[in-house]
Amino acid sequence: MSGRRNTSSPEAPRGFRRELVLFRRSFGRGTVAALALFVVATLFGATAASAYWPAIGTGSTTAAVATLAPPTNVTVPATSASNVSVAWTASAGTPAPTGYYVTRVTGATSMLACGSSPAAPITGTACTDTSVPEGTHSYVVTAVHRSWTAVSAASGNVTVDNRDTINFIVQPAAIVTAGSSLQSVTVELRTALGLKLLMPGVQVTISIGNNPAGGTLAGTLTATTNIFGEATFTGLSITKAGTGYTLLASSPGYSGAVSTPFTVTAAAASKLAITTPTSIAGTASATANIGAITVERQDTYGNPVITGSTTVTLASNSAGTKVFAATAGGATITTVTIAAGSSSASFFYGDTKAGTPNITATTAGLTAVSKPATITAAAASQLVYGQQPTSTTKGTIIAPPVTVLILDQFGNQTLSAASVSIAKTDHGNNMTGLLTKTAVNGVATFSDLAITGKNPGITLTASSTGLSSVVSTPFDIS
Repeated sequence: MSGRRNTSSPEAPRGFRRELVLFRRSFGRGTVAALALFVVATLFGATAASAYWPAIGTGSTTAAVATLAPPTNVTVPATSASNVSVAWTASAGTPAPTGYYVTRVTGATSMLACGSSPAAPITGTACTDTSVPEGTHSYVVTAVHRSWTAVSAASGNVTVDNRDTINFIVQPAAIVTAGSSLQSVTVELRTALGLKLLMPGVQVTISIGNNPAGGTLAGTLTATTNIFGEATFTGLSITKAGTGYTLLASSPGYSGAVSTPFTVTAAAASKLAITTPTSIAGTASATANIGAITVERQDTYGNPVITGSTTVTLASNSAGTKVFAATAGGATITTVTIAAGSSSASFFYGDTKAGTPNITATTAGLTAVSKPATITAAAASQLVYGQQPTSTTKGTIIAPPVTVLILDQFGNQTLSAASVSIAKTDHGNNMTGLLTKTAVNGVATFSDLAITGKNPGITLTASSTGLSSVVSTPFDIS
């Protein structure tokens, strides 16, 4: 094999490969691949990701970095009534986006449009933004691929000028409690000149405009205008706490209206929840080293509650020795305190018994929480006879089969696959059968042992590399 390697990608342009070869000849054998990557990014306009790595050796090389390309050619009409058609050209290259979300930009304000969001992207390349408020707007489209995003250039401006509009005349309250009814809101119909439009029988729909916490609007979401062209919405509520919610009033053929922002705060604390980690797991230990585990004070809707101080009692139903601590390996505790101004407290857990004990957090007046933990055996530490040898006659296979367990220091059976050997303690050579076995899930089974001579008070010794040997109880061969 030649000492020269060419690792150029077949997709790399030939000119680019020649440039890298010239670069190597100019700067010697110590090629810095980070500079080559910069050249790739410069030639192909990659902006969404960057990386570098060192490489030592001879030869020429090229590298390509995958980038998520933004959509292009975002277009909107120059003018529109209340519904704006948005179209764009799909992102080129690999990786291909899984979808797009659209943002309407009005001055310094941005709002998700077309019913799209990072969590609910559009798979096509066009959409209609309905009930757009009057004014001048532009749009940007963001491509999404897993956690990657790539934002398009802004579209041209579209001017929304509809003869009839919707206007909030009673705004939602600035602060509302999760699950409680918002203050009744009222909207009215207006002409383009801002004059009240006395138009009864028009159906108006209310929905969440800006949605900072992924909340859901409950209540009667459609109302009909009265003879004064007004529609009132009562009994509206949002259960997810967040700051910066807005309401959007819309009706086909009318420019929609966005309310003033408001905040939804958590309701009264009603329960405890263990929020992290998703699963609690670790090895058997006499010290608390599993965690940190977070217990949170929540309202009935799962919103964190920061008011008041709460002392939480910790417990476990493990049959082993269990311990809680405020820090990993720290002193033993039985309670943690969720301080005022905070919604949670953390702790660590330890347990000497392998299994799936339940960790429970309780406090007076709140619903307790219980979450299972998975405790596995620690490192192999000792051998123990599971099934002791029993007395029998000479030449007869010892039954039931002798078993040797590989345990950790706390007596938990390990999953070891180590080799275990067994021998007569007096080193006599009249025992037959397979005398070395590979453990399966920490158990070595000797199913064909027999002793050919009569021996009273025999013992067997089991051994495994790195572990202390163990002697059986005496038995007789008659």
